[in-house]
Amino acid sequence: MKRLGVYARIIVFNTVMLLQISSADAISETEIQNAQVLDVHSNGSPTVKDVSRLAQPIWKEFFFADARFRQESIFQGDSPSRYRYRIRFRMGGNFPVHPRVNLGFRMVTGATDDPTTGNVDLDDYFSKKGFNLDRLFLRYSPNSSLTATIGKFANPFERVELVFHNDVQLEGAAQQFRIDEVGFISQVQANLGQFILAETRGGPDTNLFAGQLYFKGFQLKGLSFGAMLYEYRNEDNIAQAVEDGRLGGGDTNARVGAGTGTSVYPIGFRIIEGLAKYELEIETVPAWLLASYAQNRLADLDDTAYWLEVGVGPVPGLHRLRALYHYARVEQQSMISNYNNADIFNPNTHGHELKFAFPVEKNIGVELLYFIAKKIIESGKNPYQHKTRIQIKAKF
Repeated sequence: MKRLGVYARIIVFNTVMLLQISSADAISETEIQNAQVLDVHSNGSPTVKDVSRLAQPIWKEFFFADARFRQESIFQGDSPSRYRYRIRFRMGGNFPVHPRVNLGFRMVTGATDDPTTGNVDLDDYFSKKGFNLDRLFLRYSPNSSLTATIGKFANPFERVELVFHNDVQLEGAAQQFRIDEVGFISQVQANLGQFILAETRGGPDTNLFAGQLYFKGFQLKGLSFGAMLYEYRNEDNIAQAVEDGRLGGGDTNARVGAGTGTSVYPIGFRIIEGLAKYELEIETVPAWLLASYAQNRLADLDDTAYWLEVGVGPVPGLHRLRALYHYARVEQQSMISNYNNADIFNPNTHGHELKFAFPVEKNIGVELLYFIAKKIIESGKNPYQHKTRIQIKAKF
């Protein structure tokens, strides 16, 4: 009888352990899929156990997402005032598929034919909003001195939103070479890019070749500067895409044959851009001064663009407030308008922006912006355009 009792205890013990192991396996799978587990007590009443602590490390390690909610008011002369509401959602991930290779992707809202924005208007009678592939790339980094990227990816060059809007994701290949501590220079960067705009059957393809030499920490601490060249090939295909309605982004360049079904640019685009930035501290508060200049070397007139910026923050005594002011003047033939910032910096425009940003909660921030802009070349009446924005940003 004693042996039977011992055997019975062993059987019961093993049975309980097997049930616990199988239950644990099932729970771990459910936790990953649903981020919640039902824990049944002895009385049979279920309770929900929060397992977000299990999912958060995985999310933070591999994924990211952010959302933006915007109210924008637009006023211009005698034109009717506009009040529009816009949303943007982005979600992506980065995965180390090899110790030296990273796979990245990002999805974003917005129209497929406008590369300069992920915004969608709250409009169109409750219709659904598009969600599209914005990035997909492989990045190879064998060491700290070299990075090579292929696919569709963020602009890899040091720059401001003068020639390219931040939302434009380039396609093709890019290489970055870095050398640290070169004499009195903290870092030297050589950035190269070979980008594909259009593959044309039976005709020349449209490409962009770019190169940049950039210096950080040159003589004066906090100083960085560099120069870039953008060389377009067969850019008339871009003009034709605008004519056909296949490319948005706010076209303001001069085009020959616009409205006839055949459209070309009267000039080519070979753009040089210089950038200088000085970062400093004022009573322990970070601040910066920035200037950028661009010129289209293939245009004779209206071929230059300027960007001047001053910023400060975060300011600890003012809820970590950030403040930014910049002025931009972008002449009509200085760059391709479908790719640069179309808010006030579109070619043939000059204007001012004042921006304030501050956090209100963890991962939630508010931005207040004011724009005033005017066209450089305009026949007839040419009033200033004013814009105000209130934005709420959340990231997780």
